[in-house]
Amino acid sequence: MGIARRKFVMISGAGMAMTAVGGTAAATTDNRHYPFTDAVFTAFEQHCLVAVGEFHAHQEHHDALQLLLADPRFCELVDDVVVEFGNALYQPVMDRFTAGTAVENADLRQVWRNTTQSPLQTWDMAEYEQFFRMVRAVNWTLPAHRQVRVLLGDPPVDWSTITTAQQLASFGAQRDSHMASLVTREVLAKGRRALICYGSAHVFHSYRGRGSGAIALIEEQTGERPYVIAAAGHPRLASFPRRSVLACEGTWLESADAGQFDYFPGQCGVPLGLLADAVLYLGQLADQTRTLWNPRHLPRPRLLGRTPAPQRDQG
Repeated sequence: MGIARRKFVMISGAGMAMTAVGGTAAATTDNRHYPFTDAVFTAFEQHCLVAVGEFHAHQEHHDALQLLLADPRFCELVDDVVVEFGNALYQPVMDRFTAGTAVENADLRQVWRNTTQSPLQTWDMAEYEQFFRMVRAVNWTLPAHRQVRVLLGDPPVDWSTITTAQQLASFGAQRDSHMASLVTREVLAKGRRALICYGSAHVFHSYRGRGSGAIALIEEQTGERPYVIAAAGHPRLASFPRRSVLACEGTWLESADAGQFDYFPGQCGVPLGLLADAVLYLGQLADQTRTLWNPRHLPRPRLLGRTPAPQRDQG
């Protein structure tokens, strides 16, 4: 008989003095911080949804995610992983792949190459493919009923039917609502737990009646409040180890202007504590390693009258 998930965390020590991260008590000092993996697993003790706001296309962020996926506690506490960087049209392909079935590379890569962000932007960078392959590796030795499922959160756009920019825009407009309905149907309704990996703009809390991101929609439609950890950079964080998580409640982060932090798009004047429960510090912006997709590696796409642009940092 397997160890219960809650008992597993107690045995592993992840819950040691972590109530500030779990959300039951406020941190009272400005120097309280926790390793990223411990912070995530402890948050799962009291939340069925934990969202990590991604710093898109940056290696340091995905280094942290790889450590999270590789931690033995991951498969004990997480049922699903919901990702922005995959087209829901290919959910059957991803289900077969992460379950250990052989899938041709050409079929697998459609998952992240053919999304609402194509062809102007693409997730065709090594860290996104590696993310899926790591989940497959984690599942390799697990029985089917314990395997982690990857839920592809991008709307199911079929590029073979797209002939105009307006058609593509109609799918793009569904990005947040599609993810919210997916989480409600496949995670909350089934009593499961999910790690959500999306750009920070999609995972900020609903605040003061504002917010149209996926997490805000989940909160408004279901009453469920996920725990949000957003990657953030700021000069005052420079003394902390990389991959540290700092709770917002009870610290200077709670009232800090979110617009003063790296990686946060368009949030000037909003207190950080209204948007996120904690921040993930990955290092100063100048020290980050950014990767970009190489269009020479892809078939030439139909551009629908537009010019390719570089990958955005958020969104």
